[in-house]
Amino acid sequence: MLVMGSTYVTYALGLLASIIVARALGPDDFGRYSYVVWLVGLLIMVGNNGLNATALRFISESLGRQSPETARAVHGWARRRQYACLVLIAVAFAALVPFVMPAGWEDRARVFVALTLAAAVPKALFMFDASVGKGYGRYGVEATSSVVMSVINMIAVLLLMQTGAGLIAYMALFAATSAGYALSSRLLLRAGDLGPTRAPLPPELLGRLRPHLFWTVILTTAYAFNNKSIETWLLNDLVGAAAVGYFAIAGALTRGGIEMLSAGLSTVLMPMMAHAFGEGRDQRAGRIMASAMRYYSFIGLLIGGVGVLVAAPAVSLLYGDAYTGVILPFQIMIGVTGLTLAESALHALLSTTDNQRIRVVFVLVSLGITAALAFALVPRYGLMGAVAAHTGSRLIVFIAIAGGISRMMDMRLPLRELGRLLAAAVVAAGVAAVPMAVVSEQWIGWVAGIVYAVVFAACSLAFGAWRGPDASLLLGFLAQYPRIHDRVAAPIRRWADRLPDEH
Repeated sequence: MLVMGSTYVTYALGLLASIIVARALGPDDFGRYSYVVWLVGLLIMVGNNGLNATALRFISESLGRQSPETARAVHGWARRRQYACLVLIAVAFAALVPFVMPAGWEDRARVFVALTLAAAVPKALFMFDASVGKGYGRYGVEATSSVVMSVINMIAVLLLMQTGAGLIAYMALFAATSAGYALSSRLLLRAGDLGPTRAPLPPELLGRLRPHLFWTVILTTAYAFNNKSIETWLLNDLVGAAAVGYFAIAGALTRGGIEMLSAGLSTVLMPMMAHAFGEGRDQRAGRIMASAMRYYSFIGLLIGGVGVLVAAPAVSLLYGDAYTGVILPFQIMIGVTGLTLAESALHALLSTTDNQRIRVVFVLVSLGITAALAFALVPRYGLMGAVAAHTGSRLIVFIAIAGGISRMMDMRLPLRELGRLLAAAVVAAGVAAVPMAVVSEQWIGWVAGIVYAVVFAACSLAFGAWRGPDASLLLGFLAQYPRIHDRVAAPIRRWADRLPDEH
């Protein structure tokens, strides 16, 4: 809940800041700004490679084995390697600048390099510290840093807007905010006495850690180039800056909309599985995965359906008529992302049960599919070709990884419950389509979105998509709010009595 709350604040302020920057710069310059933001994200992922996930997993696992000294040693081992990786990535980026310049900005190579690295390096340090904090169970490291820096960034964006600042000023602010993230997270770790040590790792642990890191490096690097990277680079090179901006906005709205509800689950899922695996309870990790798939699917289908319906009025309201080209890409991307959101639970299971090799295979296959589709479709269809490449690859890989885990790991997927959730979404979409068909005004999308959400939630209950432990979990959460708990506890218990057990 701490992370969910901070995510709401961070996303709301980040979205508002992005809207202001987009309106201030216009489609072309905002496309260049978005391209730099994407490139910074790519450098962060490659620079941190698998160290974030490896540190989180083995710090949490060490604590599960009641060995905090080992957790600190893992922290130090990973951080020393992170510093070395960031140096190598900075040198490699400087050498590759001619191939990654933003469209229409070829005469400002030095400024581009300086601002990109000034944003990427400190933000990579923050991402590592945030992962370490999660491994220790200190979610406030990420939450507090994100909220504080989002507020500061929002104030600065408003000041730049008032002064009529241009692209360089907004990029410089982006770099300065990244430095603030790194400083905040490092101070919070020190305040919590979560410092690393240089103690040697036990040979048994090192024997498992190194293979995990090796496969995670491959996985993360492949994912970095698979996460809309090829499409973004091709759009910048072949289509133009404005198309990059449209694609970036559609992706940001999709990611933000999904994360608004899934952030808390995403944050605690991998540490929970690692802790259970550290206790020698891999079957419990499998049950956590099955429940998480149902929760992710409910969230994904809810947000995906609402997003499709409210896309037109939302984009027009937030970004203005200059960005209507975002609407259809956003509808496709959020719909497919919602449909495949349960993939997050599958990846978490593979990462925490020493099955990174399987996960790497799936991501490399996904990268190959995405590259093939992108190079075939973007030159011919531009922006919509990029959208088709991204969403097509995501659907194919989700089906493959779900089937692969079910067979290779002998894990039962909650297919019956997922099918019922999908049926609930289909019924809700049919009901929501009625007002859309009757009223042609753009604002009716808001009404249809509300209708969809209500009908979907009701149908998920009526179709039996939930289990007894879900009701117990809900009651445990509501116990933190006595007034609400006292009013709804009785009907929830009656509902729980009618639900089947998890098994």
